[in-house]
Parts: sequence; structure tokens; C-alpha cells
Amino acid sequence: MSKRVSIAIIGKGKVGSSLAGRITKTASYELFTHLPARSKSFEKLAKKGGAEIIFIASKDDEIVRVAKEALKSAGKNLKLLVHCAGSRESTILPAQKGVARLTLHPIQTFADADASLLKNIYYMSSSNDEYAKKWAATFVKNIGGRGIIQVRDKDLPLYHALVVFASNFTTLIGGAIEILSKSLAIPPSKMKKAVAPLMERSLENVLNDVAKKILTGPLARKDYSTILKHRIALKNQPAALRKIYEGFVMLAEDIGRSCAYFRSVVL
Repeated sequence: MSKRVSIAIIGKGKVGSSLAGRITKTASYELFTHLPARSKSFEKLAKKGGAEIIFIASKDDEIVRVAKEALKSAGKNLKLLVHCAGSRESTILPAQKGVARLTLHPIQTFADADASLLKNIYYMSSSNDEYAKKWAATFVKNIGGRGIIQVRDKDLPLYHALVVFASNFTTLIGGAIEILSKSLAIPPSKMKKAVAPLMERSLENVLNDVAKKILTGPLARKDYSTILKHRIALKNQPAALRKIYEGFVMLAEDIGRSCAYFRSVVL
């Protein structure tokens, strides 16, 4: 049996804890140590020559500080330094001879720490180092991931904006439903159950086809009078909801199922 690769994780938030839990369940890796990002000392990283991989799962603005402190204590075994911030290039990590650098971002949402969330998902990988790229592909396969999406350094902010649309915007649409439900004097939980089949089918449709083809409702059929009624109904709602609705109207035009008339009747 081949020797398991040792991985140290720094960061005890939801992602770091999920990653630590996942590593302990795989045959290819061993969890060398799991430290808080705010540790006063990273001396544990040096024992027995240290881990081969150090994975930093701290807050984005703490990555550089944590990496510098970690390298001070890292042992001679270190081959790769990894962080998981999807909008940040691997080169924010300090350069050290013989140590590759990698950004590896799980394309997943973590409401809680849960190792199972790291299975059957894709990961984004970004690095200028071939060893790091190959390691990322092997690691993702070994922990039960589906595959790798390679992104160039310069495109990382745009990539991250995309996944924010996929995750946080979906969540905030739920928030909009909650606000409007209250205005209708309907409990949000009851309204969510009512729209669940609609939302589930819409999500299934868009994940399996192009938006231009499957868009329905007044935006697709150019129902100007209904669009106007919506705008009037939203006048007493929070400004953010009105702006979101106007964003939908503009996006419908941009994907080719609407027309510029919609913009001319903004209230």
C-alpha cells in the first residue's frame, strides 16, 4: 500500500472543517493537522518534517498573512501551498523555492460544515505550475469530486461573479419571495411550498437548456401591460426589489426574448 499524502489544513470555518472531514474519509490522504487561522503559533506544522500539502481555508483577506506565518513553521516535506478563495490567484501566496502554489475552489455552498458537500461536485483550479495542476486533478478525483474547471488568473473575478450568481442570487430570490409573501399576508413558508414546483422545474430547465429557449411568462411573450402592472405593484416594495425586477427586464432583452420597449416604461 502506497504512503498516504499528508495535508495540513488551516482554517476552522465551514469550508476548512468540511475539507478536514472529507480528508479523514479517504484512503489517499491523511490529515496532518487542522489549525485555526487565528492560531498564535503554527509550530505543529513542523513536526516530523511537516505536511506535504498546506491548505489555507481562511477568510480571503487573511490568506496572505496566514500563508506567511505557515511557511515560517513548515517543514522540509512541503511541496504545495493551496488556498480556496475563488476570486484570488495562486500567486498571492508567498513564493518559496520547491513549493508550488494553487487556487482550488469547491463549486459548492456551505451553509454548515459538512464533508459530504465536497463529493460529486466540480472544483475550480488556477495555477501557473504544472505540478499543482496535476495534483489538483488527482486530489479532486480521490476525494470523490466530479472534475476540474480550469480558470486563468486574470479571469478569476469574473468566474467568482458567475458562481455568486449561481448561489447567492438564488438565495436572495428566496429572500424576495419572503418579502413579497408578507406583503400578501401569506406566511413565507406556505408561499415557498406553493412556488417550490415552479422553482424546481425552472432550475431543472435552465440547467439542461439555454435560457433564451426556455424563458416563459410576460418577459418572453412581450406582454407589455402585465409588465406595467408588475411595476406599479412593486412601487411600494423595497427599492432593491424594484431594481432586481428591472434587471430581469433588461436581461430578458439581452438574451433575445424581449425588446427595448420594456426599458421605456420604467416607473
